[in-house]
Amino acid sequence: MLTRTISGFFLIVILFALLYFGGYVLLAALLVCSLIGLYEYHKAISAAHKPFVWLSYLACMAYYALLFLRPGAVVEEPYGFLFLILYFLVLMIAAVFTYPERRFEDAFLTFCGTVYVAVLFSFLFFVRSRDNGFYYTWFIFWAAWGSDTFAYLCGRAFGKHKLVPKLSPNKTVEGAVGGVLGATVLCVVYGLLVRDHLGLDTAKTLLLTIPVGLCGAVLGQTGDLFSSAIKRFMDIKDFGHLIPGHGGILDRFDSILLSGTVVAVVLMLI
Repeated sequence: MLTRTISGFFLIVILFALLYFGGYVLLAALLVCSLIGLYEYHKAISAAHKPFVWLSYLACMAYYALLFLRPGAVVEEPYGFLFLILYFLVLMIAAVFTYPERRFEDAFLTFCGTVYVAVLFSFLFFVRSRDNGFYYTWFIFWAAWGSDTFAYLCGRAFGKHKLVPKLSPNKTVEGAVGGVLGATVLCVVYGLLVRDHLGLDTAKTLLLTIPVGLCGAVLGQTGDLFSSAIKRFMDIKDFGHLIPGHGGILDRFDSILLSGTVVAVVLMLI
């Protein structure tokens, strides 16, 4: 527990610095995290599959190069969609010329891994790039990590009904509900504290923070369970050991990947 607490403290300090500077500093850090995350992902599935590892790395670097050259291109223009289409075509060609050494699902899992890790990580950059993005970005972490914390506390105190016992036997329905409600309250309180920085009144703050808290917490828990499903299928405990007491990049940020996406979408809609 001490090791986990110490490493968690330094992780928060590094995260705060990256979000404070934002821009290309954050983008470079997300590229590094994505490459490490892809390494962990490919290592996990390599026991049963043969992913196109180097194509995944190249696609990740090309995607972040696109963001570096045109930061808004992926969300404001069709370049992101076209990039994914091109990447899928390359994987199809690679699958054809490596048959029968590799199977169709190897190409599919490679594509899914790149989207799951590299693309979803980049939504942190999209949120941070908005006006007052430093304040908006923290909603992602309050929703995801707040949900984790409240789910654990409520599960220990009130948990009786298993949520998905075959996948994660310690998670309960009561814990999941408590996690969502607790994270939503946390987002609302944070929003009210920083509403002057965001230029919002109370009504608009609630209109933003309640959907962000609810959706971010639900998808944060979904991301955590999805990560657990991969590890169960591949019969591993953790994706890696990079962060002492926490595991690998994907172990620590699995809930962030989906909550970051939904926060970005809610901000665009509202």
